[in-house]
Amino acid sequence: MKKINFLFGIHNHQPVGNFEHILEEAYQRAYRPFFDVFENHRVKMTVHFSGWLLEWLARNHPEYIEKLRSFVHERRLEIATGGYYEPIIPVIPEKDRIEQIVRLSRLIEELFDTEPTGMWLAERVWEPSVTKSLAEAGVKYAVVDDNHFRWAGLFDDELNGYYVTEEDGRTLNVFPISKRLRYLIPFEPPEATLNHLLLHASVEGGNAQVMFDDGEKFGVWPQTYSHVYEKGWLEDFFQAIENTEWVKTLTFKEYLEKYPPKGRVYLPISSYLEMTEWALPSKARKEFEELLEELNKSGEFERLSMFLKGGMWRSFLAKYTESNNMHKKMLRVSRLLSRVEDPPEEAKKRYLMAQANDAYWHGVFGGLYLPHLRDAVYTNLVKAESLLNLSPSVEVEDLDCDGFEEVLISSKKFNLYFDPHYGGRLFELDVKKPSMNLLNNLTRRYEPYHDKLQEALTEEELRAAGKAKTIHDVVLTREKGLENLIAYDWYERYALIDHFFGEWTTLEGFSKCRYPEQGDFVNQPYQYSVDAKRLLVKLWRAGHVWVGSEWIPISVEKEIFPENERIRVIYTITNLWNKPIDVWFGIENNVNLLAPESQGRYYIADGRNLGSLKNFGSITGKQFGVVDEYRKVCFIFESEREMEHWYFPIYTVSYSEGGFEKVYQGSSLTSHLRLHLSPKKPVEISFKIALEFVWC
Repeated sequence: MKKINFLFGIHNHQPVGNFEHILEEAYQRAYRPFFDVFENHRVKMTVHFSGWLLEWLARNHPEYIEKLRSFVHERRLEIATGGYYEPIIPVIPEKDRIEQIVRLSRLIEELFDTEPTGMWLAERVWEPSVTKSLAEAGVKYAVVDDNHFRWAGLFDDELNGYYVTEEDGRTLNVFPISKRLRYLIPFEPPEATLNHLLLHASVEGGNAQVMFDDGEKFGVWPQTYSHVYEKGWLEDFFQAIENTEWVKTLTFKEYLEKYPPKGRVYLPISSYLEMTEWALPSKARKEFEELLEELNKSGEFERLSMFLKGGMWRSFLAKYTESNNMHKKMLRVSRLLSRVEDPPEEAKKRYLMAQANDAYWHGVFGGLYLPHLRDAVYTNLVKAESLLNLSPSVEVEDLDCDGFEEVLISSKKFNLYFDPHYGGRLFELDVKKPSMNLLNNLTRRYEPYHDKLQEALTEEELRAAGKAKTIHDVVLTREKGLENLIAYDWYERYALIDHFFGEWTTLEGFSKCRYPEQGDFVNQPYQYSVDAKRLLVKLWRAGHVWVGSEWIPISVEKEIFPENERIRVIYTITNLWNKPIDVWFGIENNVNLLAPESQGRYYIADGRNLGSLKNFGSITGKQFGVVDEYRKVCFIFESEREMEHWYFPIYTVSYSEGGFEKVYQGSSLTSHLRLHLSPKKPVEISFKIALEFVWC
């Protein structure tokens, strides 16, 4: 009789910074009921928990930890390690790779009295250099996708066990996760899994098939709680496996100890196929997805897929400036930590927490579009930096690694990061207490999935269909009418963005980024100088404004420096032509306070509450901005002259496992006025930005 070893694993993870109620819901709908069913069956498996989630479970549900511990002692359950805060291992410093893994392994030993040997690799993002890092952290094996092996030239009938890979003489065992099993479990009847396993069974019984995927698909994904538990899919699945005598369940560790490797392999830079799609620039992604669809329709996909590959994970850092800014901020804090002889443990912990992968990328899962996850990254990085008590400084370096220098001002209270090459903009504004980046914004971009918005179903419509489906097979939406919110920005939304508006500019058109820009300042290079003693940066550009029917030479200069609890900004605008001109000048600032409908977060003008951040409008005055009563912080534009102020929320429409949803990405605050500019006579616009709540 032919036999097969079935290696079954699940990976449970919640992002650092996720809401308490979401963690509790995931526990009640997936983590707890899964092992309630497992308890009653004679099967073996492996499970991985990211460290932050495991901490939460131990603190909030110690009885759950005890139950898992009993399974470990019964040798029915193996606990796998990983990066403590679930970082993308290849894109963090080498020393942090090892520390992240060792920290989680120690927690596992403490909670479960077992030494982990295997590792879950976050998002299965593989680069050859991780081999040595994992080996030095004590890891014996890792699980990756079968795509990784197929892109190395191996065929499905060769993926019936594990292989050995090597880097600089250090070895690591790698298991291929079956994509077919990932799509069958739990969406198809258990018999479909058995049929797949039978195809790979052998007389000698040494072959193995691997399923290792998100635990959240067993209860958290749409319609899965009813399907998996209420309708009994998981009960039926375990029963089918244990009652099939030619299927044997083993932990990965047991299989590793019992069977030899299939051979040696060198895996290329990889992740799962969908991730390589998502990482591509949007135009290329659309073309790639259309190609895959054509191959599926023609029946050629399976034959050719081993030769088809999209982008690499690092491409997200090129695709999304916001992702790259967080990543390079993380590396900067790493350098700051190295300057301190004995940095506080809390600073190191906060720094490692900020490496949590979720906020750095975007696909059906990744959380770049979720501002509270980006906020968690910045909060931890700013807190880590603040704990180092470094002296105020002005530094000039290519922080974002784009080939152009940025100016970084650090005072006792604030960080101000400027990009002279891109409009002389302020792209990061950290308030060290309460440790947050007020410019945690996101630009509205075209995403290929926007083309599918019209065909999206609500959960009620899906429920009426009566069947749970993988999120890759159905298009969901949380609400109807989201197509009305689609808008795309032609520049990136940060602060101190300099506009010259055309006469027919309207608030509504500006809010949708459909308006006439008459100047060449928004995203063009500025020159700069710094005064380290005063923590001052001066930025200037000799550009042009379209007036009438010709380009008129004009210069914009802005001088910025911290001044007690405020930031002082002085603009000087000069008409370089030999005739007087009239222009319409605006200064745009985009600020994210996270919760647009919260009563404690609102617009304010000359001391008057204008209502929640979801509001849209215009007001004239000398003082205008936003207030956050919860974090005790604000962003108030205080001018020496009256100006008109436009304000509106920025919403993106993104797609996640829950479907299409609108997400608040910040509030746009644009202060503007009409100027009559005589030839060669500078006009000054001076204002302050108040940030501390006491002044709001």
